[in-house]
Amino acid sequence: MRVMIPAREIVAITVLFVFSFPSEKTGSVEIYPPVVERPHSALAPRFDMATMRFTGSVPSQARYLLRHVYFGGKLGDTLEFLPKFIDSLMLERLPVITRDQLRKYIAKHKIDSMDIGGNISRPLSRTKSGIMAGYFIIHDASNLMSPPYKKFTPIVNSMRWYHNQIWRQKDFKWAHAFINRLGLSITCNDFEKPVYGTKFEKSIQNPDVGDTCVGNFIHIENIMPRRSSRRKRPYNDEIAINPGLTNKQYERLALLYLTASCRKEGWLIPSFHAVIDEGIKDAHSDPQNFELNKWVKAMQKLYHQIQKA
Repeated sequence: MRVMIPAREIVAITVLFVFSFPSEKTGSVEIYPPVVERPHSALAPRFDMATMRFTGSVPSQARYLLRHVYFGGKLGDTLEFLPKFIDSLMLERLPVITRDQLRKYIAKHKIDSMDIGGNISRPLSRTKSGIMAGYFIIHDASNLMSPPYKKFTPIVNSMRWYHNQIWRQKDFKWAHAFINRLGLSITCNDFEKPVYGTKFEKSIQNPDVGDTCVGNFIHIENIMPRRSSRRKRPYNDEIAINPGLTNKQYERLALLYLTASCRKEGWLIPSFHAVIDEGIKDAHSDPQNFELNKWVKAMQKLYHQIQKA
């Protein structure tokens, strides 16, 4: 006589067989749940939860966090050395700009402090544990052309291009400031406000660290024209303009960095968004086509101008 076993019992027996293994200690059967893959952050093991800093000396952190971001978000090797000026900052060989120096400079150039991070008399944001921000995160905003396969045209460097009208970003929740292609900036959240702008800061996507480090990063978005690749899903933003940022953007980005460091009363460690999110699923690919030496030269020039002011 043939015995018929219900299908659901066959499934149950199969599951029990697959996840049951003999115990070496007792010889009994122990049932293990299936392994669930967790989000993996390449930087989480390098992050000290007590100090809210990545491991290593300040210059070595900067060399790792400023790895070049290639097409598709692929990352270059750790830098062998930093550009000379920024290396001097990381080694604290040069003093931070004072608030009085910064006030004189922005007054002379008619720059509103509310466009460069907010009230410069105030400090930077802090984490839940009370530690002040230590990192300056450089993003590009991945602004898609319309239509998405359209080639880049000179309009992207004018106020006629929708994305350069950055007052539209004044209520943006996931960054502190935006810089457009003309070098104008707007503050969406004061540098004193804790803001998350990376997957590294989200508990769901980086459970080993998560929102405990919100407030540790100052996030700056740069308007960046992108267009779609026909090899990917529709409306992808894979192809970025090259060169990436304009000279005016590098100059304003330098000012925001010096301003943030002034408010900290110490040099922030710069980093690229893609490096911070390395290893996490769907990590972003920005900033694309960023020229580190151009930014550092703009910063060096501005630093000495402010010192003289």
